[in-house]
Amino acid sequence: MSICSMVAVADPGAEAVDIAELAALLRQRRLKDGLSLRELSALTGVPFSTLSRVESGKVPDLATFRNIVGWLGIPADRFFPTPRVRNETTPEAIAQVLRSDAALSEEAREQLTSTFQQMYTVLTVNSQAVRMQLRSHGLFTPKASELLADLLQRMQDKLLEEHGGS
Repeated sequence: MSICSMVAVADPGAEAVDIAELAALLRQRRLKDGLSLRELSALTGVPFSTLSRVESGKVPDLATFRNIVGWLGIPADRFFPTPRVRNETTPEAIAQVLRSDAALSEEAREQLTSTFQQMYTVLTVNSQAVRMQLRSHGLFTPKASELLADLLQRMQDKLLEEHGGS
């Protein structure tokens, strides 16, 4: 059984706001309308010094951003990165994290990947078979259970950190 996770996550390499586009549009529109920064300030309620900073590429605060895009007449979401959709299964995401863990040998990575895949399959199909499955697997001594739980927690923390906690 393959369950595909379709989660929207922001691209970690993208900036929060496309400030270059905002600055360019603000300057173009202001000049097209023949307005000085002081005149635009009177129209938008944004201090002229703040407008100057935004035009030079500084990120505005939220209220200023809203006033500027309102005056420009364009949707605010135009300046934010488009979320990408993750089309991988949970076991694939875990396997990817395991492959990048330098503390694990190749054999350990394969064993953990295989074990997690089996556990995931059992848990998504029939949760009552888990206890029997874990006991029958040779890796699951009491210490191995604790190590696996710790590893899974660290993997989850790393995934949450990499994907902004969502």
